[in-house]
Amino acid sequence: MAIEEGSRLEAVTASGELVQMRATGAPVRGHDFPVVWVCTEQEYNRAQANGGHPKAIPWPLDAVRELGSHEASPVVR
Repeated sequence: MAIEEGSRLEAVTASGELVQMRATGAPVRGHDFPVVWVCTEQEYNRAQANGGHPKAIPWPLDAVRELGSHEASPVVR
């Protein structure tokens, strides 16, 4: 599967922590290396509900892996 808008990703932070994110588009060429723009699940769902675009940040492509389904994760309260 190719990463595209809505892809669920597991991203490695600078400290080595694994965090789940959503891709806001396909990977692109960054200044020095490929990146994928990502946001949190909460931000992705907020944008989807409001018909807007999520606030995203670039993440190194080699620090993410695709988790699979594009379906929304269950809401945790």
